Amino acid sequence: MKNLLILIFSLMIFCSSNSVEAAKKAVAIMPLENISNYSAMNVPEIMAEKLTAALQNSGKYFVVERERMSEILREQGFQNISSNSAVEIGQLTGSNYSVFGKITFISAEKNLFSRILPKSSEKGVINGWKARVEIDIRFVNNETGELVLAENIVGTKTGINETDAINSACKEAAENFFNKLMATAVGRIVDFQGNDIYIDQGLESGFRRGDILNVLRETSPIEVNGKIIGMKTIPIGKIKIAEIYGEYAICKVVSLQTGQKLQKNDVIRKG
Repeated sequence: MKNLLILIFSLMIFCSSNSVEAAKKAVAIMPLENISNYSAMNVPEIMAEKLTAALQNSGKYFVVERERMSEILREQGFQNISSNSAVEIGQLTGSNYSVFGKITFISAEKNLFSRILPKSSEKGVINGWKARVEIDIRFVNNETGELVLAENIVGTKTGINETDAINSACKEAAENFFNKLMATAVGRIVDFQGNDIYIDQGLESGFRRGDILNVLRETSPIEVNGKIIGMKTIPIGKIKIAEIYGEYAICKVVSLQTGQKLQKNDVIRKG
């Protein structure tokens, strides 16, 4: 009997683990381009590693293996990464989302105070270098082609040497990117019951009980060069998460714009 209970418990953990893994979204991180004047270190490679860590450590995403990405790029002969090619490459990897961008600025220099210290004591100087990394980054939905996030992200950190400072600045930039991504989390109203409003986002999307959400309604497409890259929206009101579960939440109305009424399929957004 004891062995049977252990087996059942193990199966429950296994199934729960599998369901969590299935809920994670796949992300393809494209090779980043360095258009800065700095070339002392392979910053695009470092930045890609930090982005991978930030996404995977969140528990919400898993990143496509670099070998798989390199193989597809070789096979398809892609040279430059654009919104269209990022979506195409991402779809070939089976990813839900793609990340691509350009590193626009990199600097790494000794702090003034570290320069004036005697050489014998420089090894003991903590944070003797300061680095700054800026990246224009894009996060695109491979299923719809929608540009989810387009930001200029900055990381500024100090370190005991040039390598340490650059690594720390890249890590901060990656974390800032992820925080921006979480702030743009988008969902929709899917149902109503009395005064309860059901939305299709929950704990797994980074939402929390008490969050205030903006409600928007899509009106007409935004078109660039014959391609729809998004939708124009109008504000409808605000709602607050009262109860929250893994993949959905129940909300209450906080406020509504004059003459507006909530509808199914209205967009909800953090921030």
